[in-house]
Amino acid sequence: MLAMIHRSTRRILMLSAVAIALAGCRADEVELTVNSTQLRSALAGNEVVAEFQAVFTHDRPLNTRQSAQVDDVWSVLDEYMDISDFSRENVDGGLKVTIEGEIPVRTSRTARDAYYLSLTESRTFNGLHRVTLQAGEQFEAMREALAAVNFELDMAQYHPTVMTVTGRSSRLIAPSAAVADEAHLVYEDRLDGSVSFRQAGEGFDQTGPGFFIRLDG
Repeated sequence: MLAMIHRSTRRILMLSAVAIALAGCRADEVELTVNSTQLRSALAGNEVVAEFQAVFTHDRPLNTRQSAQVDDVWSVLDEYMDISDFSRENVDGGLKVTIEGEIPVRTSRTARDAYYLSLTESRTFNGLHRVTLQAGEQFEAMREALAAVNFELDMAQYHPTVMTVTGRSSRLIAPSAAVADEAHLVYEDRLDGSVSFRQAGEGFDQTGPGFFIRLDG
């Protein structure tokens, strides 16, 4: 996962609420891009951000009230996340919202950011680092601000996520990941170029998606 944050790094990934009418306050899919060189740069103490794109769809057009609420939600998200692009379009009689932005990479297990990419030494795999998408201290404040726009809005912490990891590593491990439409209880391989894997389901509802990597270049 990688390439991430600006603006005090307080804005980021959970765009679930971006369209009040979008089913379940859960994105269809979030895409994150991560580079092993950038991960090593973060470990060296440099500011690093990861790019993301989130897509939400709704099967019917919004009415005037709902459309106004989408704008209100956008204003709330802009206070907590680093969003570079927000677009909505009518597709097949419904609504599609696409959000793009950045999240920071933090070399800690906790952070103030609403969302961040946590990069820490693995406690399970010796010599590897754990990389996970995490909701930080500002997430609950963002959730409450969104609920103030619409009390029925209860944003999910994590969403179906596709992570694209690029670069080189002698070992990469991704639990419960689908690679090239093939499901793996545990995906493990060398990284030499690029790999994309999807993680979704109940196993990631409380724990953010992520992977383990040896940062040996």
